[in-house]
Amino acid sequence: MPAPDGIDHAHKNRCIQEASAAGVKGAAFGIAISAPLVYLAHRLSPRFATFTTSTKTGLVVTPFFGFFFLNSELAMNACAQRRAEFAAAAAADGETPK
Repeated sequence: MPAPDGIDHAHKNRCIQEASAAGVKGAAFGIAISAPLVYLAHRLSPRFATFTTSTKTGLVVTPFFGFFFLNSELAMNACAQRRAEFAAAAAADGETPK
């Protein structure tokens, strides 16, 4: 039930939990892909081995954070879409959305 401020805090908290879980899965995928690839490139390519530590670190953490934020945002959008669909269906039935 919405609070006096008009926000359904239970629904909001569920959305945040879903988005956080999706983000963690995305981050795990990103690190699982990028770290071995950077390691292999370092071992197999003399040119890549000359890159700075900062460059290699960036190549590892960028997919990690990228997938975290992408999956989190997609989960939040899906949650908002479900909420909008529920509100539209409730309005069509003449009920007030919860």
